[in-house]
Amino acid sequence: MLSPGKPLRVLFITQFYYPDVTACAFRMHETAQLLSQMGCNVEVIAGEPHKGDLGQQINDGKVKVSRVKLIKYEGKGKWNYILHYLSFMFGAIKASRRHRGAFDVVWASSPPLFTGIAGWAIAKLKKTRLCLDIRDIWPESAVVAGQISGTGFLFKAAKVVEWLLYRLADQLTCVARPMADYIEKTSGGRRPQIIYNAIPHNMVTEHPLPVESEPSQLRILYIGNMGYCQNLSLVIEAAAILAKEGNQKIRFVIVGNGIEKPMLEDAIKQRKLSNVEIHGIVSKERAIEMIRETHALMLHLKDDGTMDKTIPSKVFDYMAGGRPILYGLKGEACDILGSVSGNLYYDPAAPSQLAAQAKHLQQNYRQLAITAGANLTLVKENYLRDRMAERLKDIFSKMA
Repeated sequence: MLSPGKPLRVLFITQFYYPDVTACAFRMHETAQLLSQMGCNVEVIAGEPHKGDLGQQINDGKVKVSRVKLIKYEGKGKWNYILHYLSFMFGAIKASRRHRGAFDVVWASSPPLFTGIAGWAIAKLKKTRLCLDIRDIWPESAVVAGQISGTGFLFKAAKVVEWLLYRLADQLTCVARPMADYIEKTSGGRRPQIIYNAIPHNMVTEHPLPVESEPSQLRILYIGNMGYCQNLSLVIEAAAILAKEGNQKIRFVIVGNGIEKPMLEDAIKQRKLSNVEIHGIVSKERAIEMIRETHALMLHLKDDGTMDKTIPSKVFDYMAGGRPILYGLKGEACDILGSVSGNLYYDPAAPSQLAAQAKHLQQNYRQLAITAGANLTLVKENYLRDRMAERLKDIFSKMA
Protein backbone atom coordinates (compact mmCIF):
# COMPACT_ATOMS: atom_id res chain seq x y z
CA MET A 1 0.00 0.00 0.00
CA LEU A 2 1.19 3.52 -0.80
CA SER A 3 2.43 5.30 2.34
CA PRO A 4 0.58 8.53 3.27
CA GLY A 5 2.40 11.58 1.90
CA LYS A 6 4.64 9.50 -0.36
CA PRO A 7 4.43 10.51 -4.05
CA LEU A 8 3.14 7.88 -6.45
CA ARG A 9 6.00 6.52 -8.57
CA VAL A 10 5.01 5.34 -12.07
CA LEU A 11 7.07 3.98 -14.97
CA PHE A 12 5.57 4.42 -18.47
CA ILE A 13 6.52 1.98 -21.25
CA THR A 14 5.62 3.30 -24.71
CA GLN A 15 7.21 2.96 -28.13
CA PHE A 16 5.78 6.33 -29.22
CA TYR A 17 6.45 9.49 -27.21
CA TYR A 18 7.11 13.19 -27.64
CA PRO A 19 8.30 14.53 -30.06
CA ASP A 20 6.66 11.82 -32.23
CA VAL A 21 3.45 13.05 -33.87
CA THR A 22 1.04 10.19 -33.11
CA ALA A 23 -2.03 9.69 -30.93
CA CYS A 24 -0.05 7.40 -28.62
CA ALA A 25 2.77 9.95 -28.24
CA PHE A 26 0.27 12.68 -27.33
CA ARG A 27 -1.59 10.39 -24.90
CA MET A 28 1.52 9.28 -23.04
CA HIS A 29 3.40 12.59 -23.04
CA GLU A 30 0.46 14.76 -22.00
CA THR A 31 -0.56 12.27 -19.31
CA ALA A 32 3.00 12.07 -17.97
CA GLN A 33 3.19 15.86 -17.71
CA LEU A 34 -0.20 16.12 -16.01
CA LEU A 35 0.57 13.37 -13.47
CA SER A 36 3.89 15.07 -12.75
CA GLN A 37 2.03 18.34 -12.09
CA MET A 38 -0.24 16.40 -9.71
CA GLY A 39 2.77 15.42 -7.61
CA CYS A 40 3.51 11.98 -9.07
CA ASN A 41 7.05 10.85 -9.82
CA VAL A 42 6.81 9.78 -13.47
CA GLU A 43 9.55 8.16 -15.54
CA VAL A 44 9.29 6.98 -19.16
CA ILE A 45 10.96 4.38 -21.37
CA ALA A 46 10.18 5.23 -25.00
CA GLY A 47 11.42 4.66 -28.53
CA GLU A 48 13.71 7.24 -30.10
CA PRO A 49 11.80 9.85 -32.15
CA HIS A 50 10.75 8.03 -35.33
CA LYS A 51 7.16 8.92 -36.21
CA GLY A 52 6.65 12.35 -37.73
CA ASP A 53 9.38 14.05 -35.71
CA LEU A 54 9.39 17.76 -36.67
CA GLY A 55 12.86 18.35 -35.23
CA GLN A 56 11.73 20.53 -32.34
CA GLN A 57 13.91 20.84 -29.25
CA ILE A 58 13.08 18.16 -26.66
CA ASN A 59 12.12 19.36 -23.18
CA ASP A 60 10.82 16.61 -20.89
CA GLY A 61 10.51 18.85 -17.82
CA LYS A 62 10.50 16.91 -14.54
CA VAL A 63 9.83 13.60 -16.29
CA LYS A 64 12.90 11.37 -16.71
CA VAL A 65 12.82 9.78 -20.18
CA SER A 66 15.05 7.02 -21.59
CA ARG A 67 14.84 6.76 -25.38
CA VAL A 68 15.59 3.39 -26.96
CA LYS A 69 17.34 2.97 -30.32
CA LEU A 70 15.12 1.18 -32.86
CA ILE A 71 15.58 -0.90 -35.99
CA LYS A 72 14.06 1.41 -38.59
CA TYR A 73 10.79 0.34 -40.22
CA GLU A 74 11.16 0.96 -43.95
CA GLY A 75 8.07 -0.79 -45.29
CA LYS A 76 10.09 -3.85 -46.34
CA GLY A 77 7.55 -6.50 -45.39
CA LYS A 78 6.21 -8.08 -42.23
CA TRP A 79 9.58 -9.16 -40.83
CA ASN A 80 10.97 -5.63 -41.03
CA TYR A 81 7.78 -4.59 -39.21
CA ILE A 82 8.22 -7.25 -36.49
CA LEU A 83 11.95 -6.54 -36.01
CA HIS A 84 11.15 -2.84 -35.61
CA TYR A 85 8.85 -3.63 -32.69
CA LEU A 86 11.12 -6.31 -31.20
CA SER A 87 13.99 -3.82 -31.09
CA PHE A 88 11.91 -1.64 -28.79
CA MET A 89 10.79 -4.56 -26.63
CA PHE A 90 14.32 -5.78 -25.88
CA GLY A 91 15.70 -2.24 -25.73
CA ALA A 92 13.05 -1.19 -23.19
CA ILE A 93 13.80 -4.15 -20.92
CA LYS A 94 17.51 -3.28 -21.06
CA ALA A 95 16.82 0.44 -20.48
CA SER A 96 14.78 -0.35 -17.34
CA ARG A 97 18.09 -0.82 -15.50
CA ARG A 98 18.60 2.95 -15.78
CA HIS A 99 15.40 3.53 -13.81
CA ARG A 100 16.44 2.57 -10.32
CA GLY A 101 14.45 2.15 -7.15
CA ALA A 102 10.94 0.87 -6.49
CA PHE A 103 7.97 1.82 -8.66
CA ASP A 104 4.35 1.56 -7.56
CA VAL A 105 3.04 0.81 -11.07
CA VAL A 106 4.29 0.11 -14.60
CA TRP A 107 1.90 1.48 -17.27
CA ALA A 108 2.59 -0.09 -20.68
CA SER A 109 0.67 1.09 -23.74
CA SER A 110 -0.21 -1.24 -26.63
CA PRO A 111 -0.23 -1.65 -29.60
CA PRO A 112 2.09 -3.11 -30.44
CA LEU A 113 1.67 -6.07 -28.07
CA PHE A 114 5.46 -6.24 -27.80
CA THR A 115 5.24 -3.15 -25.59
CA GLY A 116 2.91 -5.10 -23.31
CA ILE A 117 5.43 -7.96 -23.14
CA ALA A 118 8.16 -5.46 -22.23
CA GLY A 119 5.90 -3.94 -19.57
CA TRP A 120 5.17 -7.37 -18.07
CA ALA A 121 8.89 -8.28 -17.98
CA ILE A 122 9.87 -4.93 -16.45
CA ALA A 123 7.12 -5.17 -13.83
CA LYS A 124 8.47 -8.61 -12.87
CA LEU A 125 12.04 -7.30 -12.69
CA LYS A 126 10.90 -4.33 -10.57
CA LYS A 127 8.63 -6.57 -8.46
CA THR A 128 5.69 -4.25 -8.98
CA ARG A 129 2.27 -4.19 -10.64
CA LEU A 130 1.47 -3.89 -14.34
CA CYS A 131 -1.33 -1.75 -15.75
CA LEU A 132 -1.75 -2.60 -19.44
CA ASP A 133 -3.15 0.18 -21.64
CA ILE A 134 -4.93 -0.86 -24.86
CA ARG A 135 -5.42 1.80 -27.57
CA ASP A 136 -6.28 -0.51 -30.50
CA ILE A 137 -7.21 -4.18 -30.75
CA TRP A 138 -4.01 -5.85 -31.90
CA PRO A 139 -3.23 -7.88 -34.01
CA GLU A 140 -6.53 -7.14 -35.84
CA SER A 141 -5.61 -3.47 -36.33
CA ALA A 142 -2.29 -4.57 -37.88
CA VAL A 143 -4.22 -6.73 -40.36
CA VAL A 144 -6.48 -3.79 -41.31
CA ALA A 145 -3.36 -1.65 -41.84
CA GLY A 146 -1.96 -4.28 -44.21
CA GLN A 147 1.03 -5.02 -41.98
CA ILE A 148 0.42 -8.74 -41.36
CA SER A 149 -1.88 -11.47 -42.69
CA GLY A 150 -5.02 -12.39 -40.79
CA THR A 151 -4.48 -16.11 -41.34
CA GLY A 152 -0.76 -16.68 -40.83
CA PHE A 153 1.38 -17.85 -37.92
CA LEU A 154 2.16 -14.31 -36.70
CA PHE A 155 -1.53 -13.51 -36.32
CA LYS A 156 -2.28 -16.74 -34.44
CA ALA A 157 0.72 -16.29 -32.15
CA ALA A 158 -0.25 -12.68 -31.45
CA LYS A 159 -3.78 -13.75 -30.46
CA VAL A 160 -2.28 -16.07 -27.83
CA VAL A 161 -0.04 -13.27 -26.53
CA GLU A 162 -3.03 -10.91 -26.46
CA TRP A 163 -5.05 -13.32 -24.29
CA LEU A 164 -2.09 -13.95 -21.95
CA LEU A 165 -1.38 -10.25 -21.43
CA TYR A 166 -5.03 -9.53 -20.61
CA ARG A 167 -4.84 -12.23 -17.93
CA LEU A 168 -1.36 -11.42 -16.59
CA ALA A 169 -1.82 -7.66 -16.14
CA ASP A 170 -2.85 -6.50 -12.67
CA GLN A 171 -5.10 -3.83 -14.19
CA LEU A 172 -6.28 -2.87 -17.68
CA THR A 173 -7.10 0.49 -19.24
CA CYS A 174 -8.45 1.25 -22.72
CA VAL A 175 -9.83 4.12 -24.81
CA ALA A 176 -13.48 3.26 -25.57
CA ARG A 177 -16.52 1.41 -24.23
CA PRO A 178 -16.82 -1.14 -27.12
CA MET A 179 -13.13 -1.94 -26.64
CA ALA A 180 -13.74 -2.54 -22.94
CA ASP A 181 -16.63 -4.87 -23.86
CA TYR A 182 -14.38 -6.82 -26.25
CA ILE A 183 -11.52 -7.14 -23.75
CA GLU A 184 -13.87 -8.22 -20.97
CA LYS A 185 -15.25 -10.98 -23.19
CA THR A 186 -11.84 -12.04 -24.55
CA SER A 187 -10.12 -12.08 -21.15
CA GLY A 188 -12.83 -14.05 -19.39
CA GLY A 189 -14.39 -11.24 -17.37
CA ARG A 190 -11.61 -8.69 -16.75
CA ARG A 191 -13.12 -5.29 -17.57
CA PRO A 192 -10.72 -2.39 -18.27
CA GLN A 193 -11.09 1.11 -16.91
CA ILE A 194 -11.77 3.61 -19.73
CA ILE A 195 -9.27 6.45 -20.11
CA TYR A 196 -10.42 8.37 -23.18
CA ASN A 197 -7.98 9.91 -25.66
CA ALA A 198 -9.04 13.35 -24.55
CA ILE A 199 -7.57 16.83 -25.10
CA PRO A 200 -5.70 18.96 -22.53
CA HIS A 201 -7.63 21.86 -21.03
CA ASN A 202 -4.95 24.34 -22.13
CA MET A 203 -5.69 23.49 -25.79
CA VAL A 204 -9.41 24.20 -25.48
CA THR A 205 -10.81 27.67 -26.14
CA GLU A 206 -13.22 29.04 -23.56
CA HIS A 207 -15.78 30.45 -25.98
CA PRO A 208 -17.18 29.33 -29.37
CA LEU A 209 -15.44 30.86 -32.37
CA PRO A 210 -17.21 33.28 -34.76
CA VAL A 211 -19.30 31.73 -37.53
CA GLU A 212 -19.24 32.97 -41.14
CA SER A 213 -22.69 33.52 -42.62
CA GLU A 214 -21.91 32.01 -46.02
CA PRO A 215 -18.27 31.14 -46.86
CA SER A 216 -17.32 31.92 -50.46
CA GLN A 217 -15.48 28.59 -50.48
CA LEU A 218 -16.26 25.98 -47.83
CA ARG A 219 -13.03 24.41 -46.54
CA ILE A 220 -13.39 20.92 -45.05
CA LEU A 221 -10.26 19.77 -43.21
CA TYR A 222 -8.83 16.34 -42.44
CA ILE A 223 -5.70 16.36 -40.28
CA GLY A 224 -3.86 13.22 -39.21
CA ASN A 225 -2.38 9.99 -40.50
CA MET A 226 -2.71 9.03 -44.18
CA GLY A 227 -2.71 5.24 -43.84
CA TYR A 228 -4.73 2.25 -45.01
CA CYS A 229 -7.19 2.48 -42.11
CA GLN A 230 -8.03 6.12 -42.89
CA ASN A 231 -9.06 5.25 -46.49
CA LEU A 232 -8.56 8.82 -47.71
CA SER A 233 -9.03 7.81 -51.34
CA LEU A 234 -12.72 8.21 -50.44
CA VAL A 235 -12.10 11.97 -50.18
CA ILE A 236 -10.52 12.02 -53.65
CA GLU A 237 -13.57 10.21 -55.05
CA ALA A 238 -15.94 12.67 -53.34
CA ALA A 239 -13.93 15.61 -54.71
CA ALA A 240 -14.15 14.09 -58.20
CA ILE A 241 -17.95 13.82 -57.88
CA LEU A 242 -18.23 17.49 -56.89
CA ALA A 243 -15.84 18.56 -59.68
CA LYS A 244 -17.90 16.66 -62.25
CA GLU A 245 -21.00 18.52 -61.02
CA GLY A 246 -19.14 21.81 -61.47
CA ASN A 247 -19.15 22.59 -57.72
CA GLN A 248 -15.95 24.51 -56.95
CA LYS A 249 -17.26 26.12 -53.75
CA ILE A 250 -16.27 23.12 -51.61
CA ARG A 251 -12.60 22.40 -51.00
CA PHE A 252 -11.16 19.39 -49.17
CA VAL A 253 -7.90 19.98 -47.30
CA ILE A 254 -5.80 17.00 -46.14
CA VAL A 255 -2.91 17.61 -43.72
CA GLY A 256 -0.45 15.05 -42.35
CA ASN A 257 1.73 12.18 -43.47
CA GLY A 258 1.55 8.44 -44.01
CA ILE A 259 2.09 5.53 -46.35
CA GLU A 260 -0.75 6.54 -48.70
CA LYS A 261 0.26 10.17 -49.13
CA PRO A 262 2.16 9.65 -52.45
CA MET A 263 -0.78 7.69 -53.87
CA LEU A 264 -3.22 10.45 -52.90
CA GLU A 265 -1.00 13.14 -54.44
CA ASP A 266 -0.73 11.13 -57.68
CA ALA A 267 -4.51 10.65 -57.81
CA ILE A 268 -5.10 14.41 -57.49
CA LYS A 269 -2.65 15.12 -60.33
CA GLN A 270 -3.98 12.41 -62.61
CA ARG A 271 -7.58 13.55 -62.17
CA LYS A 272 -6.57 17.22 -62.36
CA LEU A 273 -8.62 18.04 -59.26
CA SER A 274 -8.42 21.64 -58.09
CA ASN A 275 -10.87 21.21 -55.19
CA VAL A 276 -8.62 19.09 -52.96
CA GLU A 277 -5.17 19.88 -51.57
CA ILE A 278 -2.59 18.02 -49.47
CA HIS A 279 -0.11 19.49 -46.98
CA GLY A 280 2.64 17.99 -44.82
CA ILE A 281 2.66 17.10 -41.15
CA VAL A 282 2.34 19.85 -38.52
CA SER A 283 2.73 20.04 -34.74
CA LYS A 284 -0.27 19.39 -32.52
CA GLU A 285 -0.35 23.05 -31.53
CA ARG A 286 -0.56 24.10 -35.18
CA ALA A 287 -3.12 21.36 -35.85
CA ILE A 288 -5.40 22.80 -33.15
CA GLU A 289 -5.04 26.25 -34.71
CA MET A 290 -5.98 24.88 -38.15
CA ILE A 291 -9.02 23.12 -36.68
CA ARG A 292 -10.23 26.45 -35.30
CA GLU A 293 -9.51 28.30 -38.56
CA THR A 294 -11.37 25.94 -40.92
CA HIS A 295 -15.11 25.86 -41.69
CA ALA A 296 -15.66 22.14 -41.06
CA LEU A 297 -13.84 18.86 -40.47
CA MET A 298 -14.08 15.30 -41.76
CA LEU A 299 -13.07 11.91 -40.40
CA HIS A 300 -13.74 8.28 -41.26
CA LEU A 301 -12.16 4.84 -40.87
CA LYS A 302 -12.46 1.62 -42.85
CA ASP A 303 -15.64 -0.18 -41.87
CA ASP A 304 -14.21 -3.63 -41.11
CA GLY A 305 -15.69 -4.51 -37.71
CA THR A 306 -12.41 -3.79 -35.88
CA MET A 307 -11.98 -0.02 -35.98
CA ASP A 308 -15.45 0.57 -34.51
CA LYS A 309 -14.12 -0.63 -31.15
CA THR A 310 -11.91 2.43 -30.77
CA ILE A 311 -12.37 6.21 -30.83
CA PRO A 312 -9.84 8.10 -32.98
CA SER A 313 -8.09 10.65 -30.78
CA LYS A 314 -8.72 13.37 -33.35
CA VAL A 315 -12.46 13.13 -32.57
CA PHE A 316 -11.84 15.14 -29.40
CA ASP A 317 -9.36 17.51 -31.09
CA TYR A 318 -11.98 18.17 -33.77
CA MET A 319 -14.76 18.72 -31.24
CA ALA A 320 -12.65 21.25 -29.35
CA GLY A 321 -12.79 23.44 -32.45
CA GLY A 322 -16.57 23.77 -32.15
CA ARG A 323 -16.98 23.31 -35.92
CA PRO A 324 -19.31 20.98 -37.88
CA ILE A 325 -17.82 17.50 -38.31
CA LEU A 326 -18.55 15.19 -41.24
CA TYR A 327 -17.90 11.68 -39.95
CA GLY A 328 -17.94 8.11 -41.20
CA LEU A 329 -17.41 6.28 -37.91
CA LYS A 330 -19.15 3.45 -36.08
CA GLY A 331 -19.35 2.47 -32.42
CA GLU A 332 -18.97 4.91 -29.54
CA ALA A 333 -17.35 7.57 -31.76
CA CYS A 334 -20.53 7.62 -33.85
CA ASP A 335 -22.65 7.95 -30.69
CA ILE A 336 -20.58 10.88 -29.40
CA LEU A 337 -20.54 12.83 -32.67
CA GLY A 338 -24.16 11.96 -33.40
CA SER A 339 -25.25 13.61 -30.15
CA VAL A 340 -24.49 17.03 -31.70
CA SER A 341 -26.95 18.01 -34.44
CA GLY A 342 -24.39 20.16 -36.27
CA ASN A 343 -22.38 17.05 -37.20
CA LEU A 344 -23.24 15.01 -40.31
CA TYR A 345 -22.82 11.25 -40.81
CA TYR A 346 -21.83 9.55 -44.07
CA ASP A 347 -21.19 5.91 -44.95
CA PRO A 348 -17.37 5.40 -44.79
CA ALA A 349 -17.55 3.28 -47.95
CA ALA A 350 -19.66 5.73 -50.01
CA PRO A 351 -17.91 8.79 -51.52
CA SER A 352 -21.26 9.93 -52.94
CA GLN A 353 -22.58 10.33 -49.38
CA LEU A 354 -19.56 12.41 -48.35
CA ALA A 355 -20.11 14.63 -51.39
CA ALA A 356 -23.84 14.91 -50.61
CA GLN A 357 -23.24 15.83 -46.96
CA ALA A 358 -20.62 18.39 -47.98
CA LYS A 359 -23.22 20.03 -50.25
CA HIS A 360 -25.82 19.91 -47.47
CA LEU A 361 -23.36 21.64 -45.15
CA GLN A 362 -22.60 24.27 -47.80
CA GLN A 363 -26.30 25.05 -48.26
CA ASN A 364 -27.06 25.20 -44.52
CA TYR A 365 -23.73 26.32 -43.16
CA ARG A 366 -24.66 29.03 -40.68
CA GLN A 367 -27.38 26.98 -38.97
CA LEU A 368 -25.21 23.84 -38.71
CA ALA A 369 -22.13 25.80 -37.61
CA ILE A 370 -24.04 27.44 -34.75
CA THR A 371 -25.41 24.12 -33.48
CA ALA A 372 -21.96 22.51 -33.86
CA GLY A 373 -20.74 24.83 -31.12
CA ALA A 374 -22.10 22.13 -28.77
CA ASN A 375 -19.03 20.04 -29.71
CA LEU A 376 -16.89 22.38 -27.62
CA THR A 377 -19.27 22.19 -24.65
CA LEU A 378 -19.32 18.39 -24.78
CA VAL A 379 -15.52 18.17 -24.77
CA LYS A 380 -15.17 20.52 -21.81
CA GLU A 381 -17.76 18.58 -19.82
CA ASN A 382 -16.59 15.03 -20.53
CA TYR A 383 -13.36 14.66 -22.49
CA LEU A 384 -10.53 16.69 -20.98
CA ARG A 385 -7.14 14.98 -20.64
CA ASP A 386 -6.74 16.57 -17.21
CA ARG A 387 -9.75 14.65 -15.87
CA MET A 388 -8.53 11.44 -17.48
CA ALA A 389 -5.17 11.92 -15.71
CA GLU A 390 -6.98 12.36 -12.39
CA ARG A 391 -8.90 9.14 -13.03
CA LEU A 392 -5.68 7.34 -13.92
CA LYS A 393 -3.94 8.59 -10.78
CA ASP A 394 -6.81 7.18 -8.72
CA ILE A 395 -6.47 3.80 -10.50
CA PHE A 396 -2.71 3.73 -9.87
CA SER A 397 -3.14 4.74 -6.21
CA LYS A 398 -5.55 1.86 -5.62
CA MET A 399 -3.14 -0.55 -7.32
CA ALA A 400 -0.29 0.67 -5.10
